[in-house]
Amino acid sequence: MELDEQIVLDAQISAAILGNLDKRIFVLVDLLAPEPIPDCLYGHGFGYIGVTGVVNGVSRAAFAVEIDDAAVSAIAAHWVQYLAARIMPYMQPPAGDSVQFLERLHALQDTRIG
Repeated sequence: MELDEQIVLDAQISAAILGNLDKRIFVLVDLLAPEPIPDCLYGHGFGYIGVTGVVNGVSRAAFAVEIDDAAVSAIAAHWVQYLAARIMPYMQPPAGDSVQFLERLHALQDTRIG
């Protein structure tokens, strides 16, 4: 089995990396999503770059083509945004009035002697 296939099978969250290396444009697509790849992605010269995923809490990636450090950085930035979008619906707001308490605490006058 290829490394990219193994990452997708083992990952709790994964995405295919599509991109245009000449234009430095990258898009992450959920391979397990029930929706097909959006039509707006066609016609931009995107090719398969690889996959990325979180396997047992560790971020993993397998690239099908050779890419430079700048491309890796750009893909990593997209990966963080992708993860945030996937995780945010599961985040719970703070229970109780802890935010209000901290705001009131911060608003108190500092009485320490400087």
